Formats: sequence, structure tokens, C-alpha cells
Amino acid sequence: MILHSKIYGSGYPILVFHGLFGNGNNWISFAKKFEKNYQIHLLDIRNHGNSFVSDKMNYNIISKDILKYIYYHKLNHPVLLGHSMGGRAVMKFSINYPMIPKKIIIVDISPKAYVNNFNQDKLIHILKKVDFNVIHTKKDLDFFLKTWIDDIKIRLFFLKCTQRQKNGKLCFSFSLLNIEKNYNSLIRQEIKDGFFHGPTLFLRGEYSNYILDKDYNDIRKLFPKSKIFTVKKSNHWIHIDNPIDFYQKISIFLNEI
Repeated sequence: MILHSKIYGSGYPILVFHGLFGNGNNWISFAKKFEKNYQIHLLDIRNHGNSFVSDKMNYNIISKDILKYIYYHKLNHPVLLGHSMGGRAVMKFSINYPMIPKKIIIVDISPKAYVNNFNQDKLIHILKKVDFNVIHTKKDLDFFLKTWIDDIKIRLFFLKCTQRQKNGKLCFSFSLLNIEKNYNSLIRQEIKDGFFHGPTLFLRGEYSNYILDKDYNDIRKLFPKSKIFTVKKSNHWIHIDNPIDFYQKISIFLNEI
């Protein structure tokens, strides 16, 4: 099975991988920004968006999904960009298949094990409480989530990550069951066992704690040619909080020989 994607523009291929619970639609603004000069592939990782559902999900398996996608679309040394979980997928892919990517861009995530990631643990617990037999609209869902989630950006994110089934019933556009089942391998295990010597850009949010100063050495052990920049006035969703500086950093990196 081939991962679902939406493709924008023409030119050199850039594959974009979303974070946990998300899908390719989260990156449409990015695609429209770069589609004049590049062919942007917004992919849905397995168990997300319109890609296939599977009870197996780890970064070695996701790497094979990406490889199949690249071969299927006959892409020659694409650039890979990944945010959060998508960034970890890109890291593992580039280590497993280091001759394939031309460059990689990792957005606000590191290869370390996130053992105490209480926020996402809490989110899974909250999302399991959602009953779409009672919740019929996005307004209903927002009202329900507001009890536990104060941050409107997070609530809006989950409202966007819904879709209508053929029977008209609202549902999440991700498989919560399979994400929860594989959560440890996605979040709590370190990315390791290899190297990628190609050009690598890490972008961290100024207010985010996903990449810390002490993580730099571990990043450079796996990615010796990595550049690490902090994007001002941004949290974990850098591309939303400060798109101007985010796009600028990426444009410079893409234009470097």
C-alpha cells in the first residue's frame, strides 16, 4: 500500500511529514508558499489522514512506507521535511537509507527518547473520552475538549483533524487505537543506530522545550552536517507561530549548494 498524499506545484520534490494526530492538510500553507519552485508532496503517515490503518507502526516500518512512496512516484533524491513525529520519521529514514535524501529538514524534535512527555500522554487520555455518538459537530467537539484543553490552538488543531464518514457521522482522521498501541515506539524510544552525512537543518521553537541545548551533541553524532537554528517567537508549531522566519530559514537552506 502507498501512503496517501496531495501534490502541489512542479520542480524538485520536497516530501513533507506531519506530526502526531495530524495529516498532510496541516501543511497546505507551506505547499502554497513553495509550489512555484518545488513539487511539494504532503503525505499522510500510516494511521493518519487518508492513508491506510495498521496495528503495526514504528519508524522502521514507516521508513519502508516512505521508500515505497519514493519508488512509486519515481522521485530522485528528494528533500524530506518532518515536524515532530514526522521529523523523527525523517531522521530514521535518512539513517536507514542515507543515499536517498538530498537534504533533510527536522522541525522542533530531536532523536532522544521523550520519556516524560506528559502533554501527549494526557491528550490520548482526553481523546479516548470523545464519543462521536453524542458529539455531532465540530462545535460540540470544541465544547467538550474545552473542559480539559485551555489552549485554543490545540483545540483548533483537533477540530481540523476530523472528517465525516459515509454515514455522516463525525470522526477523527487518525486511528487513535493504533497510535496508542504504538505510542512507546513512536515517542519513548531513541532514534539511533546509523548516520546521515547529508545536509541537515534542525529548527527549534524559541518557546518550545522539544530541543534543548544539551541535545545538540546527540543530534550532531547522528547528523554531522546539521545546522541548528532557533526560530524566534515560536513554540512547537513553528510553521504556524512564525511562518515568515520559518520559510526564510528553509529557503536559505534549500538554495545552499
